[in-house]
This record gives sequence, structure tokens and C-alpha cells, in this order.
Amino acid sequence: MSNSGPLILITGGTGFIGNHTVAQFLSHGYRVRATARNKDSCSRLLAIHDKHRESIETHVITDITLPGAFDQAVKGVDGIVHMASPFTYSITDNEKDLIIPAINGTRRILESTVSFAPQVKRVVLTSSFASIVDFSQGLWPGHVYDETQWNPITFQAAKDDKRGLAYAGSKKLAEQAAWEFTKTTAGVNFSLATINPPMVYGPPFPGSANLRHLGQSASEIYALMNGSVTAVPPTTLPAFVDVRDVAKAHRLAFETDQPQRFLVSGGSFDMQQVCDLLRENIPKLKSRVPIGNPGHESVGEHYLIDCSKARNVLGIEFLPFSSTFLDMADTFMQLEELEKTPASV
Repeated sequence: MSNSGPLILITGGTGFIGNHTVAQFLSHGYRVRATARNKDSCSRLLAIHDKHRESIETHVITDITLPGAFDQAVKGVDGIVHMASPFTYSITDNEKDLIIPAINGTRRILESTVSFAPQVKRVVLTSSFASIVDFSQGLWPGHVYDETQWNPITFQAAKDDKRGLAYAGSKKLAEQAAWEFTKTTAGVNFSLATINPPMVYGPPFPGSANLRHLGQSASEIYALMNGSVTAVPPTTLPAFVDVRDVAKAHRLAFETDQPQRFLVSGGSFDMQQVCDLLRENIPKLKSRVPIGNPGHESVGEHYLIDCSKARNVLGIEFLPFSSTFLDMADTFMQLEELEKTPASV
């Protein structure tokens, strides 16, 4: 790599958030060493970011939960952004398949940093609003979440969970393990920051997506557009953030030295709002998107998220609801044309 900027290790750089984060660092003069699970994923990443080819390199790590998994990847880097999550085909045992891999995947990157990258002064970890929200309280109208709060789920409760909360538990326990590591491990030379987003939407990074293989949040929105959903679906989590802001938050957090958690959110939303927005602004979608009950969104009937720390410390201003979802829809329509995929109506 010919660029002389600081070298940042970005794990999980091939994902929805990861590609935007790789681009965010590259476009601000950094060099990037990105990890992926296999050579094919590495090749795709290099092709996607071809205009920065001299500033990016890749490294294959097939299993991030193994001891020493990151030993080689961390050598010589100036900073670390850890976004990778353990890959699980199916979950039959919450503890074995989800919780322990999440905790170990986080610990491994920190262990390798202490042992093989003492020069690193800053590590940024991708966490989640799931580490903060108390699902037992439901929508909790009037409550305001901030970074001082933690999801109260315990290891045992996550292990025994049958209600779909084990994933949230794994995110909370993995983040807690990271903070505990920095407090109790000898030889830690770095400060830690975590980025805690709610539902992440927005346009996939150019060249990184196709309509047959979309991530969860992208699939939810494209289902509203292609006629496969005929009724407005329920809103899983009534808070969103644009993927481009999540990527920016990772860079800005790296560029500060405060050991902080950062909640990042563009505000409240619900799926009725999304449907109304698409139908009102994109004529081609009017016959495809579910009508529901226009104008009767549920925003305000649930908790709020206080992102003042991210605004004040990181200096970030969040993209508005309309930009996030209209840009996302526009990208999907471009992909329809590119892939010649007829919408089912």
C-alpha cells in the first residue's frame, strides 16, 4: 500500500455496515486492513473499493472465536474497529451457538491487541442498542434511553431464553466482556469506545448488494417495494439510524480518545411512515407498497433515545428519516433495473 495514512484494522468489513465503514476510513486518508471469512469475500471487498486499491489490504480469518485468531491481523496497525460477529448456521443451544461465540469473538480481538499490537491506542467496537434496551418494559412510553443503561438480561436468562431475546443478551454480554477486559487485563494500552445503533437502514454501499442476497433490514424494506408484502408489517424496533451515520460514528469515535459508549439514532419511526413516504414520493411504487392506514403512525407512543453524547462528543448530525429510506428505495430500484428483476405485483 502506497498511502502513508494510519493503518486501521476493520474486522467484518464485508457487511452492510462494514462496507460503509471501510469506505469512510479510506475516504478520510486512512489505510485499511479488512478481515473476511474467506478469500472470495476478500476479493469482492477489494473490487468494491477498487478506487482505493492502493490503500486497502485484506486478511482471512475463518473463525474469530478461536484463540489467536487475530494475532497476525493486528500486527502493525494503528487502530482497530471490530465489527465482525461469529457466523452461525443455526442456533440449537443459546449458550453454545450464540452467547459464548459472541463473548469469545470480542475477547479474541482484545487479547491479540494486548499481545501483538501494543502500539494501538484506540479500539472501537460495534455493539448495539440491544445492549441497552430493556425488552421486559415493552415500548415504555415516556422513557428515555441513554448510554448509562444496560439491558438487564443475565447470562442465565439469555441461555434459557425461548422468546428470541438471546441475541440481544449476547450483544450485551459481549460488550460487557469488552469493558471488563479493559479494566482487569494487564498490558491494555488502548481506550475503548462502543457504537450502539438501533435498527440500521439506508442504501447498501455501491456494488456491495444484489436483490437476491439482502441483509435483514434491507430485506424488510425491499419487501414493501416488490409486492411480496400486502399489509403494513409491525415495527420490530421503533428507532432507526442511517448506515452512513453508523459508519461515520465509527470513524469519529476512533478519532477521539474518550472511553465511551455512543448511542446513535436518527430518531423514531414505524413501518406505516415508511410506506407513506415511499407511496408519496416514488410514483412507480404507489401500486406496490402496502397502503395500511396512511398518516396514523405510532411515533411518540414509545420510548425515546437520547443521542446527545454522540452529537456533543463526536459532532455528528444524523441524516433524516426521509433521506435514509428514500435513498434506500432508490438504490433498490436501480438494482431492479440493473438485474432486470421484475417486481411481483
